[in-house]
Amino acid sequence: MTAQRRHRLSILAFSLAGILWGVGFPFGKIAFQELTPSQVVLYRFLLASAVLLPIVIRRRARPRRADLPLFLATGIITVPVTFLLQFAGLTYTTAASAALIMGASPPLLALAAVLFCRERLTLPGWIAVLASTLGVVLVVGQPGEGHNWVGDVLVFLSAVAVVASVLMSKELVRRYPSLTATTYIILFGTLALVPAAILWDGPPVLPRSPAVWGSVLLLGIGSSALTNVLYNWGLGHTDASRAGLYLNLEPLVGALLGVAMLHEPLPAAAALGGALIVGSAVYISRGG
Repeated sequence: MTAQRRHRLSILAFSLAGILWGVGFPFGKIAFQELTPSQVVLYRFLLASAVLLPIVIRRRARPRRADLPLFLATGIITVPVTFLLQFAGLTYTTAASAALIMGASPPLLALAAVLFCRERLTLPGWIAVLASTLGVVLVVGQPGEGHNWVGDVLVFLSAVAVVASVLMSKELVRRYPSLTATTYIILFGTLALVPAAILWDGPPVLPRSPAVWGSVLLLGIGSSALTNVLYNWGLGHTDASRAGLYLNLEPLVGALLGVAMLHEPLPAAAALGGALIVGSAVYISRGG
């Protein structure tokens, strides 16, 4: 395969990953018709683990015993903490608002890198962080139909958890191939998720309608397992800085589908806030 072809395929992989992550917001709403947030998250990551684990087993890739505590801690932050917060918040707010708020993750990560990793942020970078913060304030705005501050705050806390999981996983990604590290982080996180989900809502129930089954399968196989395979494949064939540009499709796709599929309102102030969030994320992802 030529370098040019690998580059084009990596762009396609990143784009599909960003789109599939964005699709998770409206289809999560559909799954809520019959399942609780904890049950949706549980089914999502059980399916993702079932798809990813055979890949690393076939490669005979196993975590070293000394790294098990870090894998467990990272998995807990990445899966139950992040997604229970995110999907609990999604029950109180719109898919469009949740997707746009999650778009604040790249600027938050840049700020965390300055605070905890002694990295530098340029003046335009600081402006991007402030613009993203203003964008979140505009998206939250005034509570309305299907949208209140409780949900938005929970989703924002899940974005903070995403930042923590990225910082915690950096060392694991250095020590292992990215697909191996990602798979075991998801697996350990799913193991921690099972008792948390059962304690929260009791034993999971089976979906009844084809629409909810389809949503659960899409979330587990498409928005979790396949996205990680695509993302990690792309990282192996192009610069990491390019990945962020295409993963910024997540908030954009999630917001557009929330409006188009679920007929959710998107006030002008929220649309402006979303533009600030996505624009800031694009700038930060390009190395700003």
